[in-house]
Amino acid sequence: MTTPELTGPAPAGRTLPSGTSSWTFRALLILLVLDLTYLVNAMDRQVFAILLPDIKQTYLLTGNQAGTLSTIFTLGMGLAGIPAGYLADRIGRKRVILASLLLFSITCALQATAAGLADLTAWRILSGVGEGAQNAALYAAVGAYFHRNRAVAIGSINAAFGLGAFAGPLLGGTLLSSTGNWRVPLYVFGALGLVILVVLVFAVPRSVTETGRHEELRATPAPDNDVRFFNRRVVCCAIATVAAGFTIYGYLGLYPTYLREAHGYTAHQTAVAAGMFGLGALTSVLCGVFADRFDQRLVNVAGFAAIAGCGAGIFVLGDAYSTQLVLSLVLGIAFTGVVYTNTSALIQRSVPAAKVGRASGLFVAAMYIPASVSGYFFAATKAGLGWQTAGVIQLCAIPVVGLLAMAAMGRPRD
Repeated sequence: MTTPELTGPAPAGRTLPSGTSSWTFRALLILLVLDLTYLVNAMDRQVFAILLPDIKQTYLLTGNQAGTLSTIFTLGMGLAGIPAGYLADRIGRKRVILASLLLFSITCALQATAAGLADLTAWRILSGVGEGAQNAALYAAVGAYFHRNRAVAIGSINAAFGLGAFAGPLLGGTLLSSTGNWRVPLYVFGALGLVILVVLVFAVPRSVTETGRHEELRATPAPDNDVRFFNRRVVCCAIATVAAGFTIYGYLGLYPTYLREAHGYTAHQTAVAAGMFGLGALTSVLCGVFADRFDQRLVNVAGFAAIAGCGAGIFVLGDAYSTQLVLSLVLGIAFTGVVYTNTSALIQRSVPAAKVGRASGLFVAAMYIPASVSGYFFAATKAGLGWQTAGVIQLCAIPVVGLLAMAAMGRPRD
């Protein structure tokens, strides 16, 4: 299926933002800088799971406390999503991106100064607020400016996340091993965020980030699922996003712990296995090509089905280290490359151009608010049922909700 937004005229009553329809050197350079802002974000987000066993020992945390701490940042992300999306539409996406990157970088470093669980949790939540606000404004800016190749451009952001998610655990693990201090990686990644902030100020003009922000409907036609903000497609996207976020972030927070406790892997082996998930996200651009050209509901069905299949393999069949590496890679492709990229583009395509920021904010809220308790849920399920059963519930049962949401969405009208 080809969407009207890609090749045909604008839908009745709607104007398309100007943006760009060609991959010029300038456009690619701008996209690269925007990608870098998310790469640093991903490095910190993924390295925390590698540091968690040492943090757990430092603060004498219980399993449930550690599980909650691993995903509590997503509460800040989710709560920031809708307000940040609204502010991105009202005061400007670049302003929100800069402010959020500053907040994220500072609180990333402050996590290393925590005296106990309370302030560490507070810094984790605030770093999540910065990440969530950045996510909403960044995806809106990229989706609007590259609207004719929206999923490909969003895929590049996710690919940058994947690169950061792969490099973060490796660099963090190296810093941890060489210094013996889990605080050092947090200081380093916080400083990197400030460097990227300075680059963003000078390299990305507001004319790029604010594309389509001031455009409204030319007319107000009869109620139409393609024009109203809260329509069936938006709601179904939000439900699918909830299922995806709850599934994956609970898993990511405890996967390194699972490998070390259940399989006895070393810290380096665990870092490589966890990093393979991020490496899978590098396929996001290619997956975005499919999302721009085919029925996005079916693309999501394939993604959710692959997540469930990988979950069964990781927790039931994945005794061999090589098997864990392959399944972690495929899971990264299925989630970040397919479901995250595709759903983010789909929810933006389901609203008027002037409300892309709010759609992006809703996506962030739906992804990360449920994810904030998923680590606790996974840890509690594991405590009662063991790793194998808890893993199957987390990665195989919950994705069914996403499949049902895609079934309920219905085909878009050409």
